[in-house]
Amino acid sequence: MASSNKRERRLSREKHERQEARRTHEDKKADRTKIVAWVVIISLVLLTTSGFLLNWLVF
Repeated sequence: MASSNKRERRLSREKHERQEARRTHEDKKADRTKIVAWVVIISLVLLTTSGFLLNWLVF
């Protein structure tokens, strides 16, 4: 009976560790996605603005 209880606790602890690792991985992935999104948005704004400025200065 005691070994069954130890096994349950070990399995529960292992499951908890896997869940924590998965959550950490998902959080890091979400952070990277946000960074990429911001870089794309800022790049588009800068390119669009510079295009309008160049067009206004040339013509």
